[in-house]
Amino acid sequence: MIGPLPTNPVLAAELLALNDDQREAARHDGNIVVCAGPGSGKTRTLVARTGYLLDTKLSARQGVAAITYTRQAAAEIRTRLAALGVQPGRRLACGTLHSWCLSTILRPFGPLVGPHLPGNGDVLEETDPEWVALLNDAFIEVGASSDVQQDPTTVNRARREIAAGFLDEDTDVTTRAAAAFDRLLLADAKWDYDAMITQSLAILRDNAKVAHLVANRYPELIIDEYQDLGPVLHSLVLLLHDAADVEVSAFGDPDQSVMGFNGANPRYLNELVGRDDFRRLSLDLNYRCGSAIVAASHAVLTEERTYRADPTREDQGVIEAVSVDGGLAEHAEAMVGKLDELVTSGVPRHRIAVLYPRKGLLLNAIIEALDRSVHSYTHERDKRLPKGAIADFIRACAARAIAGHQPIGLPDTRTSVTIATLAELAEAHLQLRRTSGLPDPPGRHVERRLAELLNTDDPSGEPRADWLGVLAKGLELDVIAEASPARRERSAAAGFRKAGNAHDLTVGEIATGLLRIDKITVTTYHSAKGREWDVVVLPGLVEGIVPKLAWSPVHKRYLEPPPEQLAEDRRAFYVAVTRAKKAVVLLYGRYWLTPWGQPNTYGVSRFAQDIRTQLKAD
Repeated sequence: MIGPLPTNPVLAAELLALNDDQREAARHDGNIVVCAGPGSGKTRTLVARTGYLLDTKLSARQGVAAITYTRQAAAEIRTRLAALGVQPGRRLACGTLHSWCLSTILRPFGPLVGPHLPGNGDVLEETDPEWVALLNDAFIEVGASSDVQQDPTTVNRARREIAAGFLDEDTDVTTRAAAAFDRLLLADAKWDYDAMITQSLAILRDNAKVAHLVANRYPELIIDEYQDLGPVLHSLVLLLHDAADVEVSAFGDPDQSVMGFNGANPRYLNELVGRDDFRRLSLDLNYRCGSAIVAASHAVLTEERTYRADPTREDQGVIEAVSVDGGLAEHAEAMVGKLDELVTSGVPRHRIAVLYPRKGLLLNAIIEALDRSVHSYTHERDKRLPKGAIADFIRACAARAIAGHQPIGLPDTRTSVTIATLAELAEAHLQLRRTSGLPDPPGRHVERRLAELLNTDDPSGEPRADWLGVLAKGLELDVIAEASPARRERSAAAGFRKAGNAHDLTVGEIATGLLRIDKITVTTYHSAKGREWDVVVLPGLVEGIVPKLAWSPVHKRYLEPPPEQLAEDRRAFYVAVTRAKKAVVLLYGRYWLTPWGQPNTYGVSRFAQDIRTQLKAD
């Protein structure tokens, strides 16, 4: 059933501008699962539904919880809502699952019914020595022998499935260690990001009144990228829905589930689809890719989907398959040659992406070849600067300083990230303060302060420490960092200053990840999800690289991957292909060389071969 139009005229106009499938998803009255194919306008529809629910369905004391996979996705939702004239304030809790659990469940109810709250710096990373030591203690506690591999990824996946009730903690030594680790972590008054979610789920399960209080505050729950958010979120969603009558809007695409190493699985989204109390809606019209690229993507999945190209689009797009005679170094050289052709033909560099599956030999060859070329590029896995929310904010401020006061951004904003406005930076600063448990600043104070701090004549030439120091002091970034529960945030501002000095970085270089004009993007298949470029170049399409084959010391050869891993690699390649608006360049070959020069002749990547077979059939 479709609800009424909102009173907000801008929002009402946006709803009327959607296509029929998008409009039904945005205005449907009830629980929905929106299966959104690539380029189908998923984010636009999700934002419209969020605004619609706030405007037409909820009281002034009720709100919407919008859970996203990344901070950047949450910021985009808030920005798009503001453009539609929707200013929900605290009626919208929009952020990652971790931040939502902290602000909505742990902080309000933890002191009453749960464990101690995460204090300053109590949230550890997997790389923290304390975290590693606790993991070692957990294996010792369960009597594991010294040759048992303490793989954090495997342990964390087990922790999530145990917390969700999908796995018995006494299944094997790894699950016993996973359960022991959670006990030791909290006994030591420490947390990590997984514990924030699992403990929130435990609070809701053990305290029905808390679940109802959360539901009364946020009776509408919207989840983006549902297929990638894992078993604990799924259990939390079902609990709030079944026990507290929260209405759920799940957006996702099983074909784009690529986070299996985190415990994500498309079956959770498919389970919602199979429920009688959820309406399945599908966004099938691909506005991004031409019909040739859509057909190629279906070939990658080895089965047809209902997704189709925009019928009003005249060009079909291009699939160019190029055979490379040589190893990965030759693939990288062929890639540079193709980049030369594209740029000479008039394609701007910032509308080109080179995508790779994972770090390793292929990435090394790509970077070496690009460094020898004339092409400027942005490698998104650059590790010179700290990561985290405060680090992202500093980068955004640097980009704003370089760009000047006026908002700028290319029309294809998913390609070259739109530079944040002062108002958006002020909102991001507010979110940082709230995450650290600090009070909101008065009025528009932060926006005015930002205008002063970022108003420089030539910021790209200023000393690094001076600029960062003034920014940190003026916006109390060190205070925010010190109050943050995440340990990595405590040293973020200081770490930025240290890295800036160590690498002699200018403000322009700090902002380079956001200022992508005339720079080729180099990133992974996974990190490309949700984004688009005119042309996508995919080098290294050889068996063993794409998909990955694992070396077996026993068999003295690379073995076929397990079915689940192969399926995920296929979905990741599908994501890579469907990032292209106009053309996909496949660089395929028959072998690659080990670091000691041994050729591994396993043939052309089966994924590339699927597309080549489809091209011949057409």
